[in-house]
Amino acid sequence: MRWFSLALIASIAAAACSDSAGSSSHDGTTLPTEGGATKDAGNTDETFASGTELRVTVPASGRVYVNLASASVVDVAGDPLAQSNWDLAFDGLDVFTNSGPSGNGAGGSFGPLDAITFVSETAPTVPFIAADKAGGAFLDWYAYDGTAHALWSRYHVYGVKDGDHLFKVQVLGYYGEREGAPVSGIYAIRYAELGAASGETKALSDLDGTAGGTSAPAGATSECLDLVNGARTLLTPAEAATSSAWSLCFRRASISVDGEKAGPRGVLAVDLQAADTAHETVEAMKTKTADSETARFDAVNGASFEGKTFRGDRIVSGFGEAWIDATKSPLVPAAGTWLAVDASGKQKYVLGFRAFENPTTTSPGTVVMRIKPVKG
Repeated sequence: MRWFSLALIASIAAAACSDSAGSSSHDGTTLPTEGGATKDAGNTDETFASGTELRVTVPASGRVYVNLASASVVDVAGDPLAQSNWDLAFDGLDVFTNSGPSGNGAGGSFGPLDAITFVSETAPTVPFIAADKAGGAFLDWYAYDGTAHALWSRYHVYGVKDGDHLFKVQVLGYYGEREGAPVSGIYAIRYAELGAASGETKALSDLDGTAGGTSAPAGATSECLDLVNGARTLLTPAEAATSSAWSLCFRRASISVDGEKAGPRGVLAVDLQAADTAHETVEAMKTKTADSETARFDAVNGASFEGKTFRGDRIVSGFGEAWIDATKSPLVPAAGTWLAVDASGKQKYVLGFRAFENPTTTSPGTVVMRIKPVKG
């Protein structure tokens, strides 16, 4: 069973209705560099020959701030949330932009795109620039097809802890129809409770995550689901942030859990196949269907989550966890180019992470990156 067809995706892409962030593919090869640093084979010297090199030493704790225009590390006096002289902030294995809950700027990011994108002097065409927001286990639920501007489910299985209840959840699709017209943001999922209260698998194919479309006001409602009792509620982001009436919220390309930064219910989640994300290609995801991935879903039981770390939604940027290939030891930057916007919201840059020097399990060490302003 396919929850959306190639023709439907093509129609939505043509109408520029997609709402997404990126995903990249590479062969996972790690190359040694001088000084004991490592890099991904997809990030070649030729690809990142232009622009300005910046070396950012990320401390074991605390943040370091970068100004993209000067391609330099800068000091931020006072409250960083109120300052506009920084565009990126490195904090452990996270990269934040001066936007959303991270800062009062109009920055943001998108990626990863193919590494070769860095060569161009013009900003790549992307569906949107993502401001920082609350996000968690479901952050990378899809692979992004930059050619068709379409989202393809990775069919990962997620564990969701809601009080004394444990559920497994699988996202099956993102596209539907309304009045005969193709629409993005219509989610299909299946889920089942595990443990002593194990129950039958339930499937939903019409969860409304459209939030009125990409041009709708920020306060438009989208649908939230209570996994325990099956209740479905339309909530604005502000309402969801103070409500305990939901487990999962679906909003355009984002799926949130009602825990930590996203809400007060204490819901936590984990992606069982998170380690596969860095190496999954769009082409491979296109071959998967709800039927072909039923066995993966059915094989998951309560024991599958033993030793796994569940978390709520925290502040994340468009970089998410995708800028690092955490499957490698030591850590390496994932292959790809990123698009970033400065705090003013006016100037775009392409970024390439060339290598990490002396990385640890909690820090990339010194990040060797290239920064280039682009037009558009």
